[in-house]
Amino acid sequence: MLSDNRSVIEKRAGLSIEITRIAVRDLAKERDVPAHLITGDCEAVVNDPDIDVIIEVIGGLEPAYDLIRSALQQGKSVVTANKELMAKHGSELLSLAAQNDLDLHLEAAVGGGIPLIQPLKHQLAGNDILRLVGILNGTTNYILSKIEEGGDFDQVLAEAQALGYAEADPTADVDAFDTTYKISILASIAFGSQVNPSNVSRQGIRSITRKDVEIAETLGFRIKLVGVAEPVGDQVLVRVHPALVAHDHPLASVRGVYNALWVQGDFVGSLMFSGRGAGGDATASAVIGDLIDIVRNIDDEGKGSAVPYATGGEVASMDDLVCRYYLRIRVSDRPRVLGEIAQIFGLEEISISTMEMRVLGEGEGEITFLTHPAREANVQAALRALKSEPGVIALENRLRVLD
Repeated sequence: MLSDNRSVIEKRAGLSIEITRIAVRDLAKERDVPAHLITGDCEAVVNDPDIDVIIEVIGGLEPAYDLIRSALQQGKSVVTANKELMAKHGSELLSLAAQNDLDLHLEAAVGGGIPLIQPLKHQLAGNDILRLVGILNGTTNYILSKIEEGGDFDQVLAEAQALGYAEADPTADVDAFDTTYKISILASIAFGSQVNPSNVSRQGIRSITRKDVEIAETLGFRIKLVGVAEPVGDQVLVRVHPALVAHDHPLASVRGVYNALWVQGDFVGSLMFSGRGAGGDATASAVIGDLIDIVRNIDDEGKGSAVPYATGGEVASMDDLVCRYYLRIRVSDRPRVLGEIAQIFGLEEISISTMEMRVLGEGEGEITFLTHPAREANVQAALRALKSEPGVIALENRLRVLD
């Protein structure tokens, strides 16, 4: 991108930009760049006194953490696309950048080409953020969109892998680690304290079946993998899970590999950012935008604009979440089963909004419930009680509703 649009980029940056060295893992791989720029020594690049800005897109914690920390200690600003690193060490690294009057920009770490980080740090900084809800992983959104069209999870996953949307090991995507890192970063910036991703409630999409998608559709919902962050008193409740999203919610129309973030602020109201969340071009767009911002600061001989946040952010317990729930339960086709389930719900103060029963054959049936708002702890207690109920064969699925 820099080579293709060099004149425009340098005009906007105010200075010429020169790629001095490129460190890579595989020296044998052919690349469309001059061979003299390529090296396998990352530390040599970071330690080069003639380099002003380091761009890190290798991913993972090591050696990225040591390299970025070293760059900042040597007075070099950094652009990174590393979501895992910034989710786990963002507070420390941003503080180090601020202490040294440097920039550490990370727009490409969340949402690819969609501008999300800068609006939260700057344009929305005058708001108290009331809620963030994001579809932050294009692979899972593609899979769920294809299941809506009639595919099965395993079939659609294989298709996503063949198209390059999903890795050979899809764990980071379908088990929601990727989304967890991204919502942790956004929550840390929005609420001013580091959210440790290990404290975020996480549920992936492996349990989602075509039947769940079809039932959700009849109820007026689509199923999306969402990351949600919202303040609860002095804490922040951060969670990642599949959710039923009403057809009239802006996020319901986000399909395929697209990402989106829905933001509620006390002054600005509701906003939604949407676009290509992944891919080389989208990432390059975000990286170059960050680079231009850094070069402008260098040209103005100004201080870096790193905005650090505090460490030790308190994540609220999921037990206190109150929302509606979708429950699909396979039962014995015999009298009084519904009454026994209803009694368990009643004891846990769970009220039913919608119910549908169907016979599956061979003495089995299925009941789908949509509840009124209920407390997570009560729902979990009811589900534990249902496991020992003789008429209940299996809890086929439990999903939250995004209200």
